[in-house]
Amino acid sequence: MNYIKCNKPLQKFAKLIDTTVSILMLLGIIGVVLFIGYEIYMMFVHLKNVSAPGILHTVALTLVLVKAYRLLLFYMQSHHVSIRYIIEISIIAPAVELIFSPNGRDIWMNIVYAVFAIINLLIYVFYYSKLSDIDDEELNNPDEI
Repeated sequence: MNYIKCNKPLQKFAKLIDTTVSILMLLGIIGVVLFIGYEIYMMFVHLKNVSAPGILHTVALTLVLVKAYRLLLFYMQSHHVSIRYIIEISIIAPAVELIFSPNGRDIWMNIVYAVFAIINLLIYVFYYSKLSDIDDEELNNPDEI
């Protein structure tokens, strides 16, 4: 990292790349917000048909999208990805697919989703304090350019 600090053209290039990534993250946040709006709209469309599984799947998918929004927003604010948010999404997303649309896949893929979600849940439960410490340490000691 000291080489980048000493080299002005490389520092400007790194700043340009950082700005580009920030713009892409902002576009990703806008896309997720738009998709959340679409999912909420679809939930109200399903209300007309009184399709309980469709409504429940839409609500659960909206929760996953809100977690993704929080992850992208956290990255935009700190240029750091929280391990806690990633693990939360890796627990929720397979659970949503298992609970609300298990018929679209064979039994072995459902087993893989279940094992993956359970392993991540156990990591989250048993190592939450350590994951929080890692996140806090990274936020307090960022490796800036």
